[in-house]
Amino acid sequence: MNEAVDITKYGNKSFVRASLGMQFENMPDYEGYLREAGEEIPWTVSTRGTHQPENLPLAYEYYLDAKYVPEEIEKIWKKQWQVACRAEDIPNVGDRVSYEVGPLSFLVVRSGENTFKAFWNSCRHRARRLCGDTPESGDVIQCPFHAWSYGLDGKLIWVPREEEFPSVQVGVIGLRPVQCDTWGGNVFINPDLSAPSLKDAMGVMPDHFKDCPLEDRYTAVRLKKKVRINWKSGMEAFLEGYHVLTTHPSGMPMFGSTYTQHDCWDDGVAAVSRLITPALVPDGWVKDEVSPRLALELFCNTYLLPPPPEGRGATVADAREFAAGEMARKLGEAYGVDFSNRSISYLVDMHQWYMFPAFYPWWGEGLSWWYNFTPLGESPDESIMEIRWLLPKQTDGSAPPVPETVWVDFDEQGRDYPETGQAGFLMDEDMSNMEEVHRGMKATDPSVARPVLATYQEIRVRHFHEAYMRAMGIKG
Repeated sequence: MNEAVDITKYGNKSFVRASLGMQFENMPDYEGYLREAGEEIPWTVSTRGTHQPENLPLAYEYYLDAKYVPEEIEKIWKKQWQVACRAEDIPNVGDRVSYEVGPLSFLVVRSGENTFKAFWNSCRHRARRLCGDTPESGDVIQCPFHAWSYGLDGKLIWVPREEEFPSVQVGVIGLRPVQCDTWGGNVFINPDLSAPSLKDAMGVMPDHFKDCPLEDRYTAVRLKKKVRINWKSGMEAFLEGYHVLTTHPSGMPMFGSTYTQHDCWDDGVAAVSRLITPALVPDGWVKDEVSPRLALELFCNTYLLPPPPEGRGATVADAREFAAGEMARKLGEAYGVDFSNRSISYLVDMHQWYMFPAFYPWWGEGLSWWYNFTPLGESPDESIMEIRWLLPKQTDGSAPPVPETVWVDFDEQGRDYPETGQAGFLMDEDMSNMEEVHRGMKATDPSVARPVLATYQEIRVRHFHEAYMRAMGIKG
């Protein structure tokens, strides 16, 4: 890499990147940018979402007032599909984990080689949680309190001193089930037994991921961050790229947030959306001072690719072509997977999806993560953000075991845990705003206590507010 490149300059928030008052005219979105560049446009990109959410911003009281927490539990977390774990977390029959959301707890078990079941995590005897905070295993689910025992299908199979419980029918009663289904190697639950299927709740998303099957990936990094914010405001930070200007200075020279494309789909059951941000495209705010060559050098440094030879990266098109080729080579050598026929978009750009209420899977290799957000306990002021970095399995399907979860406490940062890598660093950049947002909501003049949302750059936030209000029964 050219030693004259000052990478640290672009990670320094004091470095001025945009002149006060700077604005844009005729800024193309992602698809328009690719079309102007003459680059291949994947069908997943050109298949656009047409839903236009109403402009009804959610009042801050729903983030701050504890009286809404029980209502959210009843109307959202007991009614919606949510990701509980990955199938790889419970690889063997009898393996099980607990999934906690607010005050609720569920037990998810691999009940057969390719089947999963989920139950309310509560013994029918005296309600003790059956699965604790660490993974468990065994062909019997036994309560540690009084040894009431259940099969992997949830049916009660043994009660010590059964004669003391004449109303209890062993083999008939059992753990209370919840809906359980899988997609992309993820295990989902829905406590509402009458709710529409997971397939219905995902809408168009599965079709778009057919050429990026998440079941063919494994968890390389898993972290959970405790944050002093409401789960909704934390989640909303990842629904738009408008914040990149001041939050992610290190990415601006090589990711064009101003060209981000936003799409929303909504049929009344499925509420999903997507953003796509191009790589190797200097952000509109810095495009006049960052050359394509510099963007390429920074990208290669960030993704641990070989430095580009002299003569490469003179244009954005050439920078993207070189970076995509090197990504395909690196991934192919590491995992034995042939990426040579994949589009540049698939290999380097950021494609982030969202499914209501709180699940974010990513498509492609640019950033192969997923996020999840859940309330912590019964406080409106605390939540947990979970991040997984998913890498391709070997061609024979083999993969390392799931790493131990890295818990990042309230006053800690991801960078305090080097094993979190890039995920931890970017999380820190985003979290630098989040607690201040929550404090700012409390400091707002009550007469104007709701956000002012952009028509396009924040359309996915508006869509979330619409879906949330529909689920909660809030009239605009």
